[in-house]
Amino acid sequence: MNIIEDFKLLLNDLKEKFNSEKPIIHDKKDVHGMPEYVLEADIFSQNHLIEISKKYHPNYEIISEELNNYHNIAENQSDIVIMDPLDGTHNYLYGLPMWGVSYTVFSKDRGAMESYIGLPMIDILLEYSEGEIFVHSLNSESNTRSIKLNPTEQSLSKQMIAFDNQFYKDPINTKKNYDILVDNAFTTRISGSSVFDIAMLIIGRLNARIWHNTEAYDVAPIFAFLKGEKFTINLYTGHRASLKDSSIIATTDISLYKQLEEIGLTEKL
Repeated sequence: MNIIEDFKLLLNDLKEKFNSEKPIIHDKKDVHGMPEYVLEADIFSQNHLIEISKKYHPNYEIISEELNNYHNIAENQSDIVIMDPLDGTHNYLYGLPMWGVSYTVFSKDRGAMESYIGLPMIDILLEYSEGEIFVHSLNSESNTRSIKLNPTEQSLSKQMIAFDNQFYKDPINTKKNYDILVDNAFTTRISGSSVFDIAMLIIGRLNARIWHNTEAYDVAPIFAFLKGEKFTINLYTGHRASLKDSSIIATTDISLYKQLEEIGLTEKL
């Protein structure tokens, strides 16, 4: 066994659960006055990811949404693994296929060294390791290919951009920016899953993804797969984004930020 095989086992188990079992709510959290559910599938996935971490990264501190220990990453001096056991929980709950799993390894200086994104319902496992990106099929040992990100420059009016679904976390700025984006981009998508959107960006199906007031577990993979000064950008400063940032643009278009700046999307109210 290796880490790819262990991820494939987990992802195929989650797919089987999604297809054959009615989701069971494990817990309910209140976030900014809105309900967010934790499913038994979240806990199942987290337990397996923890075992993967103990096996392959035994000296790394585990940071997870469901462990509720992601608030002090900036002060943490350890090597860490940031995992999101089930991103798109509400999609999973309602039977929508846009959900996935992420697992990203960071050194003490917060350089991203490895990352894995799994989308069981579309048979994809993305891997970033040793500076390369690989796409694996969940159901075939031989179906693996490497890909490279291709920086582009094209008009915003030709771009498809994914956007936040959690408007309630920063309602004024999120609503303002979405209205601007709808008026200027070719089209927008709100999938309800950060990890799904990140994967679509990596494989070239989207041009960008925008977050407002997000958490590190939602965006951790971009710091591995989308390394580069103009690929991960603080929404309001234009500087290269870091794990400390909560408002971020991830894009493969190196001209996008300037275009968004020109239409006022990067101005905070």
